[in-house]
Amino acid sequence: MAIGISPALPLDYNQLDGPYRLTKTIKEAITQNFKNLILTNPGEKMMDPDFGVGIRQFLFELDNGGVQQEVRERIYQQTGKYLSSVQILDVRFSGGSNDEADQITMADSNAMYIQILFKILAIDSVNVLTLPLFT
Repeated sequence: MAIGISPALPLDYNQLDGPYRLTKTIKEAITQNFKNLILTNPGEKMMDPDFGVGIRQFLFELDNGGVQQEVRERIYQQTGKYLSSVQILDVRFSGGSNDEADQITMADSNAMYIQILFKILAIDSVNVLTLPLFT
């Protein structure tokens, strides 16, 4: 019997773990839960219509400080409510770049990316979650 914390997403058959590949560390499991919180649209989760930041809802909004502040506040609010084991340290928005000196080097330089610097309190681990905002 495989030992793990939770099924890793996307679901994937794995010979070693059994029917599904599993997350093996607290860091991996919490990072996956955090990513799901950011990407889930409010109303998508059964029995909890408030769950989720819904980051893709902001995809075609104008690039201005007001929208970024709204996204930032939503991330802080949702994390405080649903993922108390995570402390947000910083939320940054940036365009993609092909310059290897940049912090985010992505193939699509016309895309927008969000970087969330967060700390997993239980294991005192600082991590960065980088998500591309594509259609």
